[in-house]
Amino acid sequence: MSSLPLIWKLKRLLNIGSEKKLREAIGVVDNVVMEMLGQRRREMATTTTSLNKLDLLSKFMGSIEDDN
Repeated sequence: MSSLPLIWKLKRLLNIGSEKKLREAIGVVDNVVMEMLGQRRREMATTTTSLNKLDLLSKFMGSIEDDN
C-alpha cells in the first residue's frame, strides 16, 4: 500500500507496521489450517473410505502421505 517501494521493503525487513500485522495474520491462518488438516486426517482414519472421497480436501489428502 505504500507509495514508495523502499518504505515497503524497509517495513518488511524490520517487521513493523502493516507488514508485522500481515506476518501475524499469516501465522494465525497457518495454525488454523494445520488444525483443520489434523482433524480431517483423524476423521479419515476412523471412517470408511467411501465416505472420505466426498470433497476436494479429502480427495487431496487421500493422495498424499505427508501433512507438510
